Amino acid sequence: PTAGQCATTTTLTITVNSTPATPTFTAVSPICSGATLTALPTTSTNGITGAWSPALDNTTTTTYTFTPTAGQCATTTTLTITVNPNVTPTFTSVSPICSGDALSPLPTTSTNGITGTWSPALDNTTTTTYTFTPAAGLCATTTTLTITVTTPTTPTFTAVSPICSGDALSPLPATSINGVSGTWSPALDNTTTTTYTFTPTAGQCATTTTMTITVSAPPIAV
Repeated sequence: PTAGQCATTTTLTITVNSTPATPTFTAVSPICSGATLTALPTTSTNGITGAWSPALDNTTTTTYTFTPTAGQCATTTTLTITVNPNVTPTFTSVSPICSGDALSPLPTTSTNGITGTWSPALDNTTTTTYTFTPAAGLCATTTTLTITVTTPTTPTFTAVSPICSGDALSPLPATSINGVSGTWSPALDNTTTTTYTFTPTAGQCATTTTMTITVSAPPIAV
């Protein structure tokens, strides 16, 4: 005390913590964009309470800051949550087929490495859109693939009028009226009624067809 005052000396102790504590938290595993994010804990694993900012965002990778409640000897800390974008699986398109043609199984791994399954089952009789669903746990969206199935064309030809046995027969046309090319069998026979089969050239969505040429016996001389 200042001289002249009737007072004793006294003491005051001020405790200074050596090092502020750093809040610790369990890391959050990466998520896919749009997946649910659980609220971050407001108490650290080492017992420090506080609040997080900014608000949780499940669409983009974000670093969040934890600010301890006032009055605690603790520092701020950060936690980054990685948000992976959803990949769209890509596939090579399937060429149109003719109804009934064989269809190879669709690949279960996309060209960009996404595994999954297709539905519905393959159908080689009608145009169908198939849906690819990525395997669980992959950051990927569903996608679709349409396979066009064409109805076979029936080649059409102008009928050949009946002939008399031995009359000349012109070669049958190698292309139908509706544009289908192919070949006929058996060889033309101008001596007997015969049914000929037209087989379309490979690669055309067309059916076989037939044509009968009637050959009449020559008239009987009198």
